[in-house]
Amino acid sequence: MAARSGPRNTRLLVVALVVASLTIITIDYREGDSGPLAAMGRTARTFMAPLQEAVTNVTRPVGNFFSGVAHLPSLAQENTNLKAEVADLQARINATSQIEAQNLELQNLLNLKQSLTPSSVAAVVISNGMSNVNYYITIDRGSNDGVRVNDPVVTGSQDGARLVGIVVSTTPISADVRLLIDEGFSVPGRLATSGETGLVVGNGDQDMTMQDIPATTKFPSGTGTESVFTISYSVGDQHGRFPPNILIGTVSSVVQGGVEPDAQVSVRPAVDFSSLEAVLVLQTANGGSG
Repeated sequence: MAARSGPRNTRLLVVALVVASLTIITIDYREGDSGPLAAMGRTARTFMAPLQEAVTNVTRPVGNFFSGVAHLPSLAQENTNLKAEVADLQARINATSQIEAQNLELQNLLNLKQSLTPSSVAAVVISNGMSNVNYYITIDRGSNDGVRVNDPVVTGSQDGARLVGIVVSTTPISADVRLLIDEGFSVPGRLATSGETGLVVGNGDQDMTMQDIPATTKFPSGTGTESVFTISYSVGDQHGRFPPNILIGTVSSVVQGGVEPDAQVSVRPAVDFSSLEAVLVLQTANGGSG
């Protein structure tokens, strides 16, 4: 019990001093600076200052907490507004990027149209019918615009024309285009480095296959470093359907050696068909009737 008397006596002393100080300050305030207790009042205020500061430091966080709680609804609304502004700005950035990509695609098509020897018709992709079975698109130009069956279809890039496919049917105002990646689609191709030629065949959602390439063919090192272009040929009265030097794709893998006389060559198409929006139909002289 004796061990506890120290802290208790100290607390009682502090309480007594606080009460006395308050009493002196009150009397001093009523009597003014000239009162007999003025000096004691100043001493009391000096004594009380640290206590007031301690109390303020303890209660201020509590006050700030309740003030913050009171402002929670407005802070939540402000946070919601800021998130909406960020989303709106991101949407504008995405829209701007898409417009820039479309403008670049159209500019490439215009440049390509001006540089190509065969006349061509610019068209917009209005339906993308790609599936696991068939790979076709529909464009907004048809026989009224001079589009015919077997006309090659290309898109443009800064490097030139890239092969899309071939027209397989027409209406007066539209046409269906079979994409080069469709199962069984074939186009004669030439390796840019060695000049070896073969038949590039579509494999659906898998890379195309280039057939009839000798196993001894030299390929540059690195994936995607060997390009494959269309070639033109004539057999009697029959002519190739595709103009020469249109990019088909790049070699993605090569397997050579063993007992096979030909290399197993895979070709990745140069066109991203999922985002294709505009094309050129090359009006070649050997089209059929739609």
